[in-house]
Amino acid sequence: MRLDNFAKNTIIMFAASSISSFFNLLYQLTMLRLMPKDKFASLNSLIALLAILAVPAAAFTTMVTKHVSAYNARKKLEHLKAVWRKMAVDTFCFSLIVFILIVLLRRNIASFLHLDSLGSITILSLIFFLVCLSSVVTGGLQGLEKFKWLAIIGVVAGFSKLLFSVALIKSISDALLAGLTGFLLSTTIGIVFCLWPLRFLMKGESKEKIEMKQLYAYIFPVLIVSLCFTLVTNIDLVLVKHFFLTEVQDYSIAQMIGKIILFLPGVIYAVMFSRVSGLHALKTNSRKILERSLLYTFVLSFSAVAAYNLFPEVIFGLLAGQATKEIVLLGRFFSLAMLFYALSNVLFVYQLSVERYDFIRPLVLIALAQIIAICLFHTTTIWVLGIMLAGSVLMFGLNLRSALYQKA
Repeated sequence: MRLDNFAKNTIIMFAASSISSFFNLLYQLTMLRLMPKDKFASLNSLIALLAILAVPAAAFTTMVTKHVSAYNARKKLEHLKAVWRKMAVDTFCFSLIVFILIVLLRRNIASFLHLDSLGSITILSLIFFLVCLSSVVTGGLQGLEKFKWLAIIGVVAGFSKLLFSVALIKSISDALLAGLTGFLLSTTIGIVFCLWPLRFLMKGESKEKIEMKQLYAYIFPVLIVSLCFTLVTNIDLVLVKHFFLTEVQDYSIAQMIGKIILFLPGVIYAVMFSRVSGLHALKTNSRKILERSLLYTFVLSFSAVAAYNLFPEVIFGLLAGQATKEIVLLGRFFSLAMLFYALSNVLFVYQLSVERYDFIRPLVLIALAQIIAICLFHTTTIWVLGIMLAGSVLMFGLNLRSALYQKA
């Protein structure tokens, strides 16, 4: 059977993402084995905080992908160049301002997370700066559907993060700084590689004048969605690090299961968004792309959920060595919650790509309710995950109705 471009691109990105995810997983497992548990918990909480701080980067990636994809579908190269360059400059300015703010507030952040090292916050601010810059180049590649380049870059970045971190953690006495520095170096390499296939966008002068107000009007719904989704999938670890001093160690280990399930179908979102945005620009129906994306995501994520819940000791034995009953139970809650979040993410990305925003209000309310509930009812870490699971099911149900029962 001959595969269409959507299926081919999905397979390419899935294969590369699997390799990249393997290196990222190996990075976390290596840090778990080489670091004291408290340092590993601190590393994971900082990575979760980075995900929240870098929400604008995800919004920029989505916005760049959408507009580059639209102009590319219409064969308007000069408009494409002008938009990409303008967004690159604006992203740089925004990243620099937030970078300075993080550095100035590093003592407050370290105190909230019970960290002794101010240097870790400084490195985190540098990673944030580079992650924001990478959003423009990554969005450009996605919009142009250069998925082979994205695949190669993802593998190189994942491998380099592991390589640098292992080398540094054996050379630097502060394991937390070593792990973060490896992250920083791999992000730098990823940006350098991304710029090569986009070099044609930086050549010559574009005479096209682009009205950015209309383009940036799109970023606000994207930003709100990205912020809410990142909060509901990451703020729990930050809050657990703040509220629990010892339980956070088991929680950080268990959350690896949830993150694997959540990010396993990530390539499907990227391929779907580029294709649906192009079809929407051409006023072509894209419902079948949504249905296939939901199916692929469910198969991948549910397979992982089933494997873990059937053989939790075996899975943890392979990932992190021996696990306690508490970690296994936390992992069960994580696996189910992240399954529904993964499916919800497909629906979010699809509705953004077709410029349908009715789902945003209930999303904001669920996110706020989840954060407030965790702050008020954090009796145990199980309670925290119970709140997450309830929120994930409600979020999926409401957005499935919103996505499927309106015209595509």
